[in-house]
Amino acid sequence: MTVEILDAAQRVFEQYGARRANVEDVAKAAGISRSTLYRAYPTKEALLQAVLDREIDEFFDQLDALASGLPPREAIVECFTAGMALTREIPLLARLVETEPEIITGIGGSSNTSVILGSADRVAQTLRRSGATMPDHELHVVSELMLRIAYTYMLNPHGTVDMTDPGQVRAYARTYLAPLVS
Repeated sequence: MTVEILDAAQRVFEQYGARRANVEDVAKAAGISRSTLYRAYPTKEALLQAVLDREIDEFFDQLDALASGLPPREAIVECFTAGMALTREIPLLARLVETEPEIITGIGGSSNTSVILGSADRVAQTLRRSGATMPDHELHVVSELMLRIAYTYMLNPHGTVDMTDPGQVRAYARTYLAPLVS
């Protein structure tokens, strides 16, 4: 039943956004009562967090698979390029980045953790599996830095480098991000 609830919640959050979505719509979409929904997820925030956790896990699973077998610097280039595209292609992420970015950043929200920045460990693990040799602390700092840069470009992809153009994204990652990792 949990998968069905999360699927329904994801559709509702994609349609209405996190602020405008309500638990009644999710329960109706899932074909369950509100009390059943509240037993599984006591608050709308807990439900949204579960949906986001699932989406972010899938997002990083795709990037991790892409990085498999690549050396660290090439993994950065390919994952940064794919990640910029995925944030526009995954409906829930695209919706939240466009309309409610504070949910992704954690800035100004009730949460002290950021969905994106909370993923620095995941990025560091992927880079370590790709062969990064720098100390763990440095790798984590670089991973967080790359996520912060990616998030800034997600918010506003047009500038000196057009982050909607995969060729420009790849060149940017190769020139500026890949050299950060050893």
